[in-house]
Amino acid sequence: MNRKLAIIILLLVALLLTGCTSMSFSGNYVLSSGRTLRGNLFVTSGSTTLEESSRVTGTIFLTSGELHIGKNALVGGDVVLTSGELYLADGAIIQGNVILANSDIRVQQSPGSKIEGNTSTDIGSWAISTVTKGLLLFCVLPFIILIALILGLGVWLGRVSKRRAQAGSAPAPAVTEDAQQKLKNLKAMLDEGLITETDYEAKKADILSKM
Repeated sequence: MNRKLAIIILLLVALLLTGCTSMSFSGNYVLSSGRTLRGNLFVTSGSTTLEESSRVTGTIFLTSGELHIGKNALVGGDVVLTSGELYLADGAIIQGNVILANSDIRVQQSPGSKIEGNTSTDIGSWAISTVTKGLLLFCVLPFIILIALILGLGVWLGRVSKRRAQAGSAPAPAVTEDAQQKLKNLKAMLDEGLITETDYEAKKADILSKM
């Protein structure tokens, strides 16, 4: 039972922390065709390429270099560039906003590609908003829920353990007056030689079993 509970807790931890996961790279990074990266993608430098029909469910943050979003590739969150260039192939979709650190960053958008959000250079407001929401909703809140689950599980296990201890230390049922009298009479018969020791033990066990 304890092993199953431990596995459940580990699964809960993995699910709750999914919102905090991210990947960080220095150098060229390629997300292969058809693959999905669940979480955020942070690349410190170098060329980043999302090949055809690949997908990033969160935000892409590139500090420097080029970001190539291939044909029919999808970004579920925002795309943020502090420097470099952004290229969108035919059918590429950015469902969030495109945030550029300055207006010198070039965005080349092929026909058929789509940016569903806004394109702006207000990176300061985006950073404050994202950090606040990320810490509260995706990092702090899951830990609070996790702690509550662990405390609740501890209380439940404590109650179960207490019940088992009480059951194990429960006193034997008291001997009734009728049974006591029968046992006294039986012992008297043994002392007077009216029954054998074997008969006495057998009858005694029978009386006690009916209590």
